[in-house]
Amino acid sequence: MSAQLNLRTADTTLAPDAPAFPLGAGADLDKHVRVDLLRQEKAIAQKYYAIGQQIRWKYVAATLVGFAVWLSLFPLTMLDVVPLWVAFVVSYLIATAGYVTAHEAMHSTIGRKGTKGWFWNELTGQLSMIPLMFPFSIARVTHLQHHRFPNDPVKDPDYPDGAPNLRAALWKAWLNRQPGKTAQAHHIKRVLLEEIGTPEAKRALKETALVQLAGTLFFIGMALAGYAMEVAMVWWLPRWLALIHTHVFFSWETHHPQSGTGRYDNTRIFKSSVGSFLSMWIEFHLVHHLYPNIPMHLTKQAYYEMKPILEKRGVDCSAH
Repeated sequence: MSAQLNLRTADTTLAPDAPAFPLGAGADLDKHVRVDLLRQEKAIAQKYYAIGQQIRWKYVAATLVGFAVWLSLFPLTMLDVVPLWVAFVVSYLIATAGYVTAHEAMHSTIGRKGTKGWFWNELTGQLSMIPLMFPFSIARVTHLQHHRFPNDPVKDPDYPDGAPNLRAALWKAWLNRQPGKTAQAHHIKRVLLEEIGTPEAKRALKETALVQLAGTLFFIGMALAGYAMEVAMVWWLPRWLALIHTHVFFSWETHHPQSGTGRYDNTRIFKSSVGSFLSMWIEFHLVHHLYPNIPMHLTKQAYYEMKPILEKRGVDCSAH
């Protein structure tokens, strides 16, 4: 597979003559300076994309191992080999980390359609999302829609994650998972049908209904068979907590206060409340929005190389 980076952003074509936002220090930059800064950005992005291509199979390996461990927790807890609290912690970590490996597959960084890596890209995405009981198809279509229209209250599927502070974001993430017309599921459904409206989006909705029905029936079956605590601690509770984790730390914290929609202010550089590793490097989420082809774990290194350029464009880099 070619290591040539597609230097279009996920949400819009690069426009070097457009002003950077927020303006700040970059307000007085003329077109030629902006073009040169963008050229430097691209060179750094290309470097880290190439590195990512060399190690992309690690995401596949991590997914296969993680999924195998997650599956093994069911018989191991049923046979009293592994304590329920240990299984809960392991399952929660696998479900949360699985979103990161699925995220790479959403952007096809493991393999692009028409290449040998495509099968592994899709397998990684599908397996990673099973502990979250959320189909890879709907995760991909909504995430790419988010990249096209970040912070748009009508078109961004993640917009309902917005909240004034961390405490409110945690509570909002819980409420968004509950039934009712104010739940995030209704917003996502409307975005898929009215804003996207493609056959892929409609198919993703159907797959979501089927997957969650199958998961619910599995929960009921396990409970009736006498393994209610096992299924609750291995899948049900870790899934709920992992969903809240991903929505708060991967969505709310990266885009708070959801005030910008431009290339350089639709997300931010910030200090995560749980640190770089536990937040899966989302502290450098601006780099991801600028160049989605760079794997998430390389955005920190890419950021520090891009930092002087971003500062000249008026980006607030004071957090790091």
